[in-house]
Amino acid sequence: MYNHNNINTKKFLICFSLSILIMGVFSFSSLNKTSIFSKNKSEEASVFTPTKKNVNKASLLAVGDTMVYNAQLTGQYDVSTAKYNFNNNFEYVKKYVEDADYSMVNLETTLTGNKVYRYSSYPKFNSPDELADGLKYAGFDLISTANNHAYDKGDLSIKNTLATLKDKKLDVIGTRENNGDRYIVKNVNNIKIGITSYSYGRIINDNKYLNDVKISNEYKNSVNIFDSTSIDKAFNNINYTLKKMKDTDLQVVYLHWGDKYSLKENSFQQKLAQKLCDAGVDVIIGSHPHVVQPVTSIKSADGKHETVVAYSLGNFLSNQTRDQFNQYTEDGLMINIDISKNNTDEEAKVEKVTCIPTWLNKYYNSKTAKYVYEIIPLANKSDLDKINNLSESKIEKSYKNTAEQVKTSDLISIVENPFD
Repeated sequence: MYNHNNINTKKFLICFSLSILIMGVFSFSSLNKTSIFSKNKSEEASVFTPTKKNVNKASLLAVGDTMVYNAQLTGQYDVSTAKYNFNNNFEYVKKYVEDADYSMVNLETTLTGNKVYRYSSYPKFNSPDELADGLKYAGFDLISTANNHAYDKGDLSIKNTLATLKDKKLDVIGTRENNGDRYIVKNVNNIKIGITSYSYGRIINDNKYLNDVKISNEYKNSVNIFDSTSIDKAFNNINYTLKKMKDTDLQVVYLHWGDKYSLKENSFQQKLAQKLCDAGVDVIIGSHPHVVQPVTSIKSADGKHETVVAYSLGNFLSNQTRDQFNQYTEDGLMINIDISKNNTDEEAKVEKVTCIPTWLNKYYNSKTAKYVYEIIPLANKSDLDKINNLSESKIEKSYKNTAEQVKTSDLISIVENPFD
């Protein structure tokens, strides 16, 4: 006979226990949900709350003259493919070029093609399009084309060089289509950088001349030229463009100027640089002398602005060897320019300039019966030890030559001597 009281008691205890258990589960779940959601909101606030970066930073790299002489044409031609290849020239500097956020080079030759004109060197330069491929391979972003050789093969020089470089997805300043801008504005890590390039020349009665050759009416406005007969005229030519690109954070000007093979900037360079500094230009990069001239900084007349001036970065790639020209034409310089923009006051400035000397290594390869050209950065002893066919005495001398031209300061430095 069953005891109904016991059964009822057991049922009650079971139901009560289940109720307590269910309430506990819900309470535990509720507590945990509160804890989780509270934590997530806190995390979401830290992850998704928009914050404005206080300082943006970017780095620019600039190098000197890139030229191709007949000996280089022979050395870079591949008989098996019937094509030119310049990649090996840049193998050792490639990492420096690629590491910068934006890299620039002066192209002191034309890419006119070989359908109308043959490839040639001094005094009328015309190089294979593959040179542009080599510069692209090295990591360059921008090509400056305003120089005294820009019109060496006439109208086609400007037209074809511009078309080739743009086809390779390279930015171009110095030459342009007739309706194009004389400058470029690049947004590098949210810093707006205005860049232009000008070459010395003559402007007479609205006619323009490069190397005393009159540029056709069709193309005379396609090359950025400053009148080298007068400081004021030269400044006004350039300042016309500076005013156009005034709404930028930083202004960079490439200038083809100075005296060939002179280690010292001339009075014209000094005075023009000062006027550009007074106008607010932040960086001036010089080319044309084919040797390294001083790298320094100058102050505006009112003392409120400072401009970095590299009067000449020397040769980057060429056949201007010591035995043919002088003891300084194998020397070049890469300058790495660190810039910043404070987003609180919108002020942008050059933070630091690091100078990296280069030396052009040329040697004969008996297996290929060709000369080899390599641009060597004089920055790291362990890297130099891995490179064959180097003359230690020449590279030590090259570093010394260039170091003497760098006016070091809190702003400007040169990589440590790898030979010490």
